[in-house]
Amino acid sequence: MTRPRHSRSLAWVAALLLGCALALAAPVLPTAQAEEAPVPAAAQSTSAATEDPVPNATLTPGTSPQIETPGDAQFIGSNRTTVSGSKAANQEIQLLSPRGGDPLCIVGDSSTSWSCDNVYLQNGPTITLRVVVTGAPGLSDEIAVAVLGAPTVLGGLTGPESNGWVRGTGHPQAIVTATLPNDDTCTSTVDSSGAWACLFSGLSDGSRGVTASQTSSFSKPSSSNASAPVTIVFDVTAPDAPVLTAPGVGAQVPIAGTQYTGTGETGATVTVFAGAYSVCSAVVTGGSWSCSAGGVAAGSYSVVTVQKDVAGNVGAGSTPRSVSYIAETTPTPAESDATTPPVTPTPSPAASPSPDSSVAVPGPTAPPSPSSTPGPQADSPDPEAAEPGEVGASAFPGQWNDPTRFAAAIGPTGTGSPFPWLQAGLLAVGALLLIAVPLRLLAGTISRTRGGRPLRGIPSLAGRNRIREEFDVAPTVRLNRWLRGGAALLAAATFVMLSGPVVDQPAYLRLLVAVVIGLVLVNAVAILVPLWWCSRVLRLHGTVTFLPRYLLLIAAAAIASRVFDVHPALLFGLLGSVTMTATADAGGQAGAQLQPQQPRSQQPTTAQRGQLAAVRVGALTSLAVLAWSLGSLLPGASTFATSLAAETGNTIVLAAIGSAVLILVPVGHTSGRRILAWSPLVWTGLTVVGYGILFAALAPMVEQWQSEGTGMALWIAAATFAALCASAWAWQRFVAPSQR
Repeated sequence: MTRPRHSRSLAWVAALLLGCALALAAPVLPTAQAEEAPVPAAAQSTSAATEDPVPNATLTPGTSPQIETPGDAQFIGSNRTTVSGSKAANQEIQLLSPRGGDPLCIVGDSSTSWSCDNVYLQNGPTITLRVVVTGAPGLSDEIAVAVLGAPTVLGGLTGPESNGWVRGTGHPQAIVTATLPNDDTCTSTVDSSGAWACLFSGLSDGSRGVTASQTSSFSKPSSSNASAPVTIVFDVTAPDAPVLTAPGVGAQVPIAGTQYTGTGETGATVTVFAGAYSVCSAVVTGGSWSCSAGGVAAGSYSVVTVQKDVAGNVGAGSTPRSVSYIAETTPTPAESDATTPPVTPTPSPAASPSPDSSVAVPGPTAPPSPSSTPGPQADSPDPEAAEPGEVGASAFPGQWNDPTRFAAAIGPTGTGSPFPWLQAGLLAVGALLLIAVPLRLLAGTISRTRGGRPLRGIPSLAGRNRIREEFDVAPTVRLNRWLRGGAALLAAATFVMLSGPVVDQPAYLRLLVAVVIGLVLVNAVAILVPLWWCSRVLRLHGTVTFLPRYLLLIAAAAIASRVFDVHPALLFGLLGSVTMTATADAGGQAGAQLQPQQPRSQQPTTAQRGQLAAVRVGALTSLAVLAWSLGSLLPGASTFATSLAAETGNTIVLAAIGSAVLILVPVGHTSGRRILAWSPLVWTGLTVVGYGILFAALAPMVEQWQSEGTGMALWIAAATFAALCASAWAWQRFVAPSQR
């Protein structure tokens, strides 16, 4: 009985050993068969490479493939990468695409490792990579990685040339850092559409390679790889003012089909402005430009041309010239019938291939687009890339980014302007001798003639002539002082904005905001600086007084600028003043400590009032100079931010210096009268400096007066006024007393 059991045990052991031998020999048999069959050279090299012993050589066909690189949860800083791993020999695997569709790659060979090169992965915090065996989806491996590729650099805002701005594309909401070869950087946040742009400051002209990298919320602290360098030509020099040759000064032109010609910088785009109207634009070809358009209402306008070069730099405006636009008369029926036959065949497509109606430039030379530069410029989203000769076309088509007249650079036009600062100083001395001093003589003459009494008492048109107790007292409504100040400020800003033509464009809402900001800063300086001086230096108590009559001055200055088409405008921006009171308090101790030798209720002296007025004028003048200096460092007004900054800066300059000049007039109870009573030398110096800065700011208007011959008439009128004032003063001072 024991022998059969022993035989069966030996049989089971033999069968088990035979099965193990077959299992170990199974992977070798297919390999041997493959070596006997003829294979291509590439396959032979692959087989030879797999002969080396590898750790995964013992994988069976039923083993799942593995992804070894990249690792799970790894960050990848490029959209192109290599994915590799291990598999069983002769196992065909597929690397599936995270976005679905066709696999990223398919590998099926006798090797026990696999690799997929140059695989594209989209950006994202969780990009799933899955490898499966063909026909056996259960045999798979899967990892998740974070991917953020390098952003792209497209060039400048409008093409391959740039005025310091660089644009490109990136991952939405990522922070892009653009870098120059000297390691200068600028940063920008990618918007929801995938676009970004940033500005390099302090550059000089020249070509430089620009690279960019980006960082997102899911990649921090890591950032993407740097993009390939893109060569950009930086041109940060603004072009000179273009020249307008036609129409001439004082010309009368029709409101439709007016032709404008001139010269400028080749490749730049010249825009013609008639008042607030942007009538047409053209590209400068061979140093000259020409465009024709209408859309201007009948009337007299100041025509100015501005050019923007290929890099995006906007230069100063040309010298304004007055042009009259006349409405065309309606033709009679007989005339219209006579002219109809020849006009009928004109609008055929073959005869008019482009909307350019200019006749000064031959048809074949008219460029089909604003720039002949291919590449990124063709797909630039810049709204100014419209047909240059389009009838009624405008480089600023009524958007929030449109510049207004307040955004134009103030001061002398161009680097070679014939209006130097020395001439501004000479004009200031002339204004002092022919306007300011004669006004003081006239005011003194009238005051002495009337014995110090005012010229005329102001009648009470709606005052009470009966005592208050006879009536029921109505409740008094007192408005909050901040509400009153805000209303006055808004009214003043509206008057200032209306000092120039206003059209129904969104940009003028931005202009209103800029004017409000500018007036707030001007009034803050005109109030806070004198208050500090009054309390810390003079040791007196100062109070702020709101003066409603100043609103009348603001309105009068704005109306005068609008009526006489003064650009830049002559503005007045103050809403109140600072007055001083006695130094005594309830106990008189404070006054005794500060000034023990003076009485308890000492009133401010003439010298103290003059010093406070001089500080006020000096603060306004300094603010104007500071704002003018900072404004010259800003880029051209081409975006919402740059236009708002330019309009705010110009408002500060014009309102501050205009206010300083007007309150320096030595009549009545103005600051100028108090300064003159304290120190004639200080008043003279402040007046010359203030008038000099004002004439420098109004340089374009002075140039226009000189070109039109109006300047000589103004000099004659000023000299006549000075002679009359001096004659009245001499008569009252020397002749009238001898006749008594």
